[in-house]
Amino acid sequence: MSVTAAELAQLRDHADNWLSDTCTIQTATTAVDAMGGVTVTFANTYTGVYCRIDPDTSRGAESVRNFTQEGKALYLGSFKYDQAIAVTDRVVHSGQTYEVLQIVTDNTWGTLNLARLVRID
Repeated sequence: MSVTAAELAQLRDHADNWLSDTCTIQTATTAVDAMGGVTVTFANTYTGVYCRIDPDTSRGAESVRNFTQEGKALYLGSFKYDQAIAVTDRVVHSGQTYEVLQIVTDNTWGTLNLARLVRID
């Protein structure tokens, strides 16, 4: 089934209503320190981003199984369909920081941008 551009816009507007909170997406910057080592820092690149962070209850993906076996809680981050986010980013939500593990690209019609996250303790 295909949808028209107008229908897709309406679906995306409806999906945005599901994003009940805001978060900050941090991007990584690397620099060489005085000893020649690489230092990674994160900057608050996107603030006030509409989002929703939920426990990731999927068990099919190998990466999900591996992190679960290590005792790490995984989450699914939902963002507006056109929000920039990458596997090198971090998400800060309600005082918790998450690393982006994977961008989910197989969602129907692209109404939301989805990312698998792991909380940094």
